[in-house]
Amino acid sequence: MVLTRIVFAPHEDDDVLACGGLILQSLAEDINVLIVYMTDGRACYVVSKRDVGISPDQLAKIRKNEALECSEELGVPISNLQFLEIYDQQLSDPINFKTALELVKTILRSYSTLEVFIPIDEPHPDHRSTHFIVIQAVKEVGKAILIFQYGLYRPIVGKADLKIKLSPEMLEQKIRAYECHKSQKFIEVNDIIARNKEERFKLYRMESL
Repeated sequence: MVLTRIVFAPHEDDDVLACGGLILQSLAEDINVLIVYMTDGRACYVVSKRDVGISPDQLAKIRKNEALECSEELGVPISNLQFLEIYDQQLSDPINFKTALELVKTILRSYSTLEVFIPIDEPHPDHRSTHFIVIQAVKEVGKAILIFQYGLYRPIVGKADLKIKLSPEMLEQKIRAYECHKSQKFIEVNDIIARNKEERFKLYRMESL
């Protein structure tokens, strides 16, 4: 059976920042890669208190197009992208949380052999909600699915269960893919994260599975 790896990204640039090398290596090994974007990214300028004359609806469209360009650079087929389109910063709302949970369960049931990648439980509300939504979905689906955690602004420290060392060529391709997210270039720390030569993942262990 073909292994499918699903990267659950709270926002449209989180996948390439945390898992760009993983995605590239997986594709090179003929592993199927699916990327699920949990929110539409419309609130990034509101959160950063920037007025750039773009409405939230316009920004959501821009960020989706940037994700499409990024996936093309990485080599992920457009058919392997899922946009849940829940409003950015509102994933923790009980109704949105439940909606996302049901959508994620449907996605998980669509593949037989799975590994999933989620953000660690960190303070950002969308990252935290993504973390718990996917874990809850795996529990409710009842399949033996390995869950790996990635860190963005709080990187994985200590023992890593999975490490991806990026070759110079992989790193260059990852940076090119990240550069597609032009709307996010004001976040300077992203430039640093994108240039990491190693990606680290920690296995989430559920005793019930």
